[in-house]
Amino acid sequence: KELRIRQPARMLPGRARFDIFDDRKNLLAIAAETEPRSALQTMASLVPRTRVLGVRSAAGEPLLTLIKRDDDWIADLQDATGQLIGQIQIGETRRHYTLLDEAGQVAGQAVGDLAVKQFTITGPDGERFARLRKTWAGLGKELLTSADHYTVTFTGPMPPRTRMLVAMVPVIVDMTRHGPY
Repeated sequence: KELRIRQPARMLPGRARFDIFDDRKNLLAIAAETEPRSALQTMASLVPRTRVLGVRSAAGEPLLTLIKRDDDWIADLQDATGQLIGQIQIGETRRHYTLLDEAGQVAGQAVGDLAVKQFTITGPDGERFARLRKTWAGLGKELLTSADHYTVTFTGPMPPRTRMLVAMVPVIVDMTRHGPY
């Protein structure tokens, strides 16, 4: 019903990391960038044009791979065997995201408010799939780090592959809009 995506608090993150919890605060998965950067590269804002995040279960088993490419403003989501699940196309304003299935057909849309803190995720026919909110991370995290928290609340039925794309939208939103890296 609900996912909570949290970034660990770090002053200078060497790579992107997102912990994914259920509504009972049980760790479900960890999405972490596969190629770390040095502190110098992080401070100089040297971010690679293509970034790869491996999504592993809480037990460490590989689940998904997320490949975000800045060249064409798109992110590919692959299963553990490397098969394409779908894509998340990033809009120019970074408020609009289009979810594409493995055949390139529109599977949904994520549209954010002007502050880019609340998103409505709908299906291809306008049916509501989920709601995404950037939530308060706590005074220490908000003031001293760039770590963010997100909540995805599923509001309607959707195909399992689309559900995986919806679960990765906050990661893409953070990497394109809110993250320092």
